[in-house]
Amino acid sequence: MKIWPIVCIIIGVIFVWASSSWLINGFIDASYRGTFGDMFGAVNALFSGLAFAGLIYTIAVQRQELQAQRNSINMQTEELVLQREAIQMQTEELRLQRLESQRSADQLEGQKDLSNLQLAMSVVNDLIKTKQERLDTVAVSTQNTGWESGELAFRRIINENKGIAPYSKSLTTYIDLYFYILSFINSYDLKDEQKTLLQRLLRMHTIDEEIKVLYLAAESTNNQYRLGLLSSAGF
Repeated sequence: MKIWPIVCIIIGVIFVWASSSWLINGFIDASYRGTFGDMFGAVNALFSGLAFAGLIYTIAVQRQELQAQRNSINMQTEELVLQREAIQMQTEELRLQRLESQRSADQLEGQKDLSNLQLAMSVVNDLIKTKQERLDTVAVSTQNTGWESGELAFRRIINENKGIAPYSKSLTTYIDLYFYILSFINSYDLKDEQKTLLQRLLRMHTIDEEIKVLYLAAESTNNQYRLGLLSSAGF
């Protein structure tokens, strides 16, 4: 704000006040000076009233301005409330989208797990069929009946308690295949409960004498890996 206009007004008022005495003494007769001064009393009352009216008007204007400011603040407050509600709605939408994305990811993961299980089960079923075929090729000689094969051969091996070295090469092939199946289940990308399911499936197609022969083969060569496979499968 420039100060020069205010300074000029103050100087002008002082000049008028100072020159009024000279004007009154120079142009007003001494006998009329009192009457002339009384005239200014009425003028003073008029200006005082006008000043008071101006003060009231100023207060009214300021009150209106304050009311306008209050209304503006209320509007800004309402806008802030609306913005806060909008932000909350956006946050909720983002949360729902995140949950939906998580559900989709879980569904995809579940589909992947199911697909892996179906593929692994198909492979294990084929391997079990091959195992059964290899089982039937295992044969041991006997004094009375000549030859026994399949499950009877495994029972004979356990009853004779001679280990596995004296028996046919087909037995070694069968044992290698069985441990391959266990290794496949153990190393495949499956959850633990899915691996357990496949191990139980394999166990359903395995008689106790087969398990005993498998342990006998692993122990005879001190193969800790194969012993671990049997143990982890719960055999």
